[in-house]
Amino acid sequence: MTEAQDPKPLWFSFLKAFTRALTQINLYKPDHPQVRQALDEGQALLGRISDAAGGADFSVTLDNDKLLMNGTPLLTADKLPNSLKNLYTRFRIQTITFSRGVTGDDLLALCQVQAYKGEARDFLKEKGVERIKLNEAVYAKVEAGGQPQPVQAPGQAGAVQAAAAAEPGAAKVAEALAAQDLQSALSTLAGRATADQDEQRKIIELLTVKFKQELEAAVGSALAEVRREKKKIENDMVRTESVMTSMAGGVVVVDREGKILMMNPEAEAISGKPLAELSGRKIMDLSQLENQVVSLAKEIKPESGTDITKDVERAGSTGLAETVKRSTAIIQNEEGKIVGAVSVPTDAAKLKEFEQLQQDFIANMTHELRSPLTSIKAALEILGRESSPSAPSRGILNTAIRNTERLNGIITDILDFSKLQSGKLVFHPEDAQPEEVAKEAVEAMRAWASSKGLNLSVSSEPGLQRIYADRRRTVQVLINLISNSIKFTPQGGSIKVSADAGRDAMAGYVFFSVADTGCGIKKEDQDKIFEKFVQVAAGEKAGGTGLGLAITKAMIVLQGGKLSLESEAGRGATFRVAMPVFKGQGDQPVFEQVPEMKPGNKSWWQKLLGM
Repeated sequence: MTEAQDPKPLWFSFLKAFTRALTQINLYKPDHPQVRQALDEGQALLGRISDAAGGADFSVTLDNDKLLMNGTPLLTADKLPNSLKNLYTRFRIQTITFSRGVTGDDLLALCQVQAYKGEARDFLKEKGVERIKLNEAVYAKVEAGGQPQPVQAPGQAGAVQAAAAAEPGAAKVAEALAAQDLQSALSTLAGRATADQDEQRKIIELLTVKFKQELEAAVGSALAEVRREKKKIENDMVRTESVMTSMAGGVVVVDREGKILMMNPEAEAISGKPLAELSGRKIMDLSQLENQVVSLAKEIKPESGTDITKDVERAGSTGLAETVKRSTAIIQNEEGKIVGAVSVPTDAAKLKEFEQLQQDFIANMTHELRSPLTSIKAALEILGRESSPSAPSRGILNTAIRNTERLNGIITDILDFSKLQSGKLVFHPEDAQPEEVAKEAVEAMRAWASSKGLNLSVSSEPGLQRIYADRRRTVQVLINLISNSIKFTPQGGSIKVSADAGRDAMAGYVFFSVADTGCGIKKEDQDKIFEKFVQVAAGEKAGGTGLGLAITKAMIVLQGGKLSLESEAGRGATFRVAMPVFKGQGDQPVFEQVPEMKPGNKSWWQKLLGM
């Protein structure tokens, strides 16, 4: 039998391809291979359907509980995927008509209608789709204020008009019925039908029985749909739970606050501690144990009166968590429901060993580089002092000296980063004069600023209190900020370094400001610049490791200080560093040291640096 004689297999194939495209467009981008494959398959099938029908249009109609293709019943509504039914019901579509020549882009636009908040036909018109037509359900307003009713067919409208003409008082009766309850309305109708009270009572009883039967049938039909949807949700939950339990043997039971109530032996083995020791502790505390990652829904209370958030809290080793995540993939069906998972086992011990080897390599490599670089820099400076200022090689020599200083700065950044990672960055707090700290940092960077034609100045508010900080590290903080400003300030610009006292709630701090007239930083990029290996200013990147600002922020906060940024693209940037004032040696808070951290016990600065 040919496709022209029995087109149903083609119809079924198109329905499957189109439904798959509807689902996958919610999961992937339009140019994803899975999406394009479904769209191309749908386009090819529409072409074959059109050829089999001699070029005629192809229609897909959802009529109450049936799906019709070219007017032929094909499936009942309960067997249709939700994605297809939602497309019809949400936009009040009765029929989708495909004309000859529909392209894959036309089908893509039809699939993308799902996310459109306006009228579906308007969306297709905006996309220039002309070969797909939507026949939407049409409604008319009821003047008396009732619910919208479907527009009557011409024959039905004629019958109503004829009845109204034959019954001049019908309009008044309808108006009276609208103001009555059901029992009174039935009595009125029965009185219109006969004057005999016994007959009226029988009519009322008959109409009441009919009404109950119709109501029960309508409620039963609605409940059947609800039961089907409820069963689908239950099945989805059973599948998801089955997948999750098959991936893990341990089970931990928690209360609504996340406190541990019960653990099976497998979970005890994973935690390394017995239930008696962990009972009553919050599940997130498990992240402080060796080589563990804990994930927990943000809302775990059983009440479900409102929609819950999809957020998930996670604690533990960031590196291990990302490794586990990258080694696991979920399997979904065409409706986006989880039906399985694929996992590749990870070896936490090897991961930890690799991280240690990486840290050792960086530390050793930077130390080996620094020794010869120091000798090279010293030799170049001696040559610079001995050579004539007018010698042709003087410019080349100055360039070499600047490059050694730049390379030395890069190595310093890497060393500081390595110390943060290994827990060896130590601070030696003391009382220091803020004016001297600011001047020392400016003098160290003045030569570089002058070589770029920048005006670098320093000022201090009189009568500043002394600060309690590691002087050398604080000078390094300001040098890093000044260096950043020099990189992103064009020739002829200015950089102002100042120190002033905190006010009101910040009266216990002294502020250092580094303000430049450079290119500035966009609002959306201001959080990124403090991340490791990131350099962004007005959309441009500069040389360096991208560690300077991340290390700078860590050094400030570890000394009890604060760092803020004010900037706009094209209007320069101002970094503000707040350092605590000196109150007497016995009253000063102890700086947060950098101890050896277990993988699951991350400090804020480790999270900042992504360690």
